[in-house]
Amino acid sequence: MLIKHKPEDFVVEELAEFTPSEKGSVSIYELKKKKLDTFEAVRRLAAKAKLPLDRIHYQGLKDRQGVTTQFISVDRGRLDPKMRVPGIWLRYLGRTDAPLTSDSLRGNAFRIVVRGLEVKDVQRCQERAARVVAHGLINYFDDQRFGSVVAGQGMVAKEMVRGNFEGAAKILLATPGKRDRLPDRRFKTLVQKTWGDWEGILRKWGNRRNVSMIRHLKRNPTDFAGAFQRLPAKERAIHVFGYQSLIWNESVAHYLGKLIPPHKRSSSGYAAGRHVWPELESDEPALSMPESWPLVDHSTSFEDPAVKRAVAQALAAEGLSLDRFRIRGIEGCFFKHYDRDLLVRPGGLRVSPPSSDDANEGKLKITIAFSLPPGSYATLVIKRLFGRAPARGDRPVSKGKRGDEASQALEEKERGKAKKARNRKKNKNKAKSKARKAKGKDKGKPKKGKPKK
Repeated sequence: MLIKHKPEDFVVEELAEFTPSEKGSVSIYELKKKKLDTFEAVRRLAAKAKLPLDRIHYQGLKDRQGVTTQFISVDRGRLDPKMRVPGIWLRYLGRTDAPLTSDSLRGNAFRIVVRGLEVKDVQRCQERAARVVAHGLINYFDDQRFGSVVAGQGMVAKEMVRGNFEGAAKILLATPGKRDRLPDRRFKTLVQKTWGDWEGILRKWGNRRNVSMIRHLKRNPTDFAGAFQRLPAKERAIHVFGYQSLIWNESVAHYLGKLIPPHKRSSSGYAAGRHVWPELESDEPALSMPESWPLVDHSTSFEDPAVKRAVAQALAAEGLSLDRFRIRGIEGCFFKHYDRDLLVRPGGLRVSPPSSDDANEGKLKITIAFSLPPGSYATLVIKRLFGRAPARGDRPVSKGKRGDEASQALEEKERGKAKKARNRKKNKNKAKSKARKAKGKDKGKPKKGKPKK
């Protein structure tokens, strides 16, 4: 079973609303992108238009491997929809009085092609679709929320809570990730080895992200909390919210483990732990559960003792208690309590009839379409429909090779590409040098032809 075999297999359309205003100072655009994450797309647009990055606002982060459409707003500036940026298409929608916020977002519509299926997989999907329509599914956070864990780097905010800001900085700046490109892995390894030589690191940093942290550490070599103060607020919030999301997931799993008898539940792994699922037939009555579950901070209070116990269990597994679940020492960096719906019901869930998979001989493919509210994960819907996690086409593993061997093969391929690029550049520079020398010699020679009278 495979998703994201090609970008067109994973299509996401953001659903949002805004009130147009002819005299508004904010321009609204529809951004369509392919094989770029939202951060990179916005960074490229800002660089091309020569606009400060903080002038461009967006409501949600969209996957890199897919064709995604979302709304962006530009405060006190304009983008030219005709400008050429690889992987990006813009459409001007009008003006409004203020940048779009999360309140403008209504959700996302998905169209996902699932490949490499057997007949039994299709049958299972069709049966489980009726259950999902009847009962919805637990609104867990999925792997996308825990990118640094997936990459094997750890969690930045986990170290922040412990007051270990240097450890948090090492994860962010100097820990190679499994999905990093080879040059990035090498550079992070270099930063590890020269950790503390901020002047030397800054000279080699170039235009990489988070350069403001390095500049601060050059001036204040041990002020790692201050360095995080220089990190863009949105990026800092992603790390903070990631750790808070882990506590949400794990506390809900503890709660369901106590609530549901073993024969009526199942579990599945994700990047940072395990999801626990109720297994109910479509005609069975729904479980009696809270409508929402808290994303906690140190001051959260509980009305339901069972919820309080489950949260305490999740925090204890991290070596924490509720009163210690806070970040001290970085102004404006904190956990914010709010309630998240415990269940989510995909809207308009449709499963297409199966057809031959043109990418996998002898296999079938189907297209699944649905919509979700903001903050819910399409990959969870796929996992529940098939009872297992799909492989992903944007994370290839060489045939017949295990992970480490495949990783080495990919590294060798990247090294080969880098060597070819260096040779091309070297040959180009030689040609330019040769042309300059030839031009210099020509200047000293008399011009051919008859002299003027």
